[in-house]
Amino acid sequence: MNDRKTMPEPEWIVRGATGAPLVGRFPLGIDVERLRAETSGLLEKHPLIFESTRQLALQIRPGSTDPWYESCYQEKDIAPEQEYDTLNPELEGTYLAEVLAGFPFTVFRARLLGVDPRHCYSVHRDATPRVHVAIETTEHAVFVFVDENNVFRMPADGDAYFVDTRHTHTALNGARDLRLHLVVGAAA
Repeated sequence: MNDRKTMPEPEWIVRGATGAPLVGRFPLGIDVERLRAETSGLLEKHPLIFESTRQLALQIRPGSTDPWYESCYQEKDIAPEQEYDTLNPELEGTYLAEVLAGFPFTVFRARLLGVDPRHCYSVHRDATPRVHVAIETTEHAVFVFVDENNVFRMPADGDAYFVDTRHTHTALNGARDLRLHLVVGAAA
């Protein structure tokens, strides 16, 4: 298991109707073009799974028998999220490894998450917040915080965005192209 770094306070940029902080920014300066090129090559070898809401795992847990997909199922169907804290060995020496190591806190259950064109997630809550880095997105790909009556469009600007997904939310992609994010779990 990795040494744990505590997450610093993000710069809060979105608050809900109740004043609850929903989205915060971590300025990381990630080279989005480089990340986009590397993830494209990775996905040629290891495609995203599931229809409509696609995933690929980047971190594994000890003893994993399906390293690219084991943590891609619903939280209730996998080991505790924090156990997925080891980089997939095939990613050693890659820009993705550099990006994951560059977060100012310990990340776990890192995945690539895609939403197909003209699809959305069911409305839900997660047990832990998520931090997103947009890789492929458009103005038609949004988060909707249902109870907070708030819509957020995440730019592909090289920053990471803390998204408090413990609030009821969904993500939708109304565009004609795949929305792709690097997503990590974060202990708040």
